[in-house]
Amino acid sequence: MRILAISGSLRQDSFNTRLLRALPPLAPEGMEIELFDGLGEVPLYDQDLDVADCPKPVHRLRTAIAEADGLIIASPEYNGSIPGVLKNAIDWASRPMVRSALLAKCVVTMVATPGVGLGRNALSDLGRVLHDCHAFVVSGPWVHLSEAPAKMEDVQDEDGEVTTVLTDPRTRRLVDIQLTSLQQAIKEEAGRHAVTPLMSFIQPRQ
Repeated sequence: MRILAISGSLRQDSFNTRLLRALPPLAPEGMEIELFDGLGEVPLYDQDLDVADCPKPVHRLRTAIAEADGLIIASPEYNGSIPGVLKNAIDWASRPMVRSALLAKCVVTMVATPGVGLGRNALSDLGRVLHDCHAFVVSGPWVHLSEAPAKMEDVQDEDGEVTTVLTDPRTRRLVDIQLTSLQQAIKEEAGRHAVTPLMSFIQPRQ
C-alpha cells in the first residue's frame, strides 16, 4: 500500500515536514509512505495553463496523487487557515472533476505547530476543502501536534542520514490510530463508496 505524504509548508525545517518524515517507522505493516517534494514548483492555478500539455510540475503532482493508494497531508496554520501553496496544489489536483486525482482518494490530515492554540482552523478548513474535492477524509482523533519542538527529535541513522523521531507517546498513539484507519479505509474502498452517488450524476448516461 503506497501512501503519498504532502507537507503544506515549503520551509526546509518545517515542523509539518518533519512530522511526515517521522511517520514511516510508525506505519502499519504493508504500508509505505513517500514524501512529495515538489510543491514549491507548482505554479499558481491558471485555467489557461490547464490543458492537455499542462506544466510538468502539475503533471508530476497529479500523477503522484493518482498513483498513490492514499494521502497524508500535514499543514501549518497561516492566518487562521491553510497556506496558499497547499490550497493551490489542491486546486490543480482537483481538476477536471471527472478525472480528479483526489476523487475518492482516502486522506488523513495532520497539523504541527510550535504553539498551543493554533492548528484547529487549518485542520477544519483542510478537511472541508478536501471534502468539496470529493476525497474521503478519515475522521479523528486528529494528529494535532502542538508545542512541536518539544515532541520531535532529529537523529542520525547508521548511514548518517538525519531522520525525525516522535518522542511524545500520545502523538505516537494518535498516529497509529490514524494510519491504521487510513489503511482500513483504503482496503474497504471507503472513498469509492462515498462518491458513488456523485459518479452517477457526473458520468454521461449510456
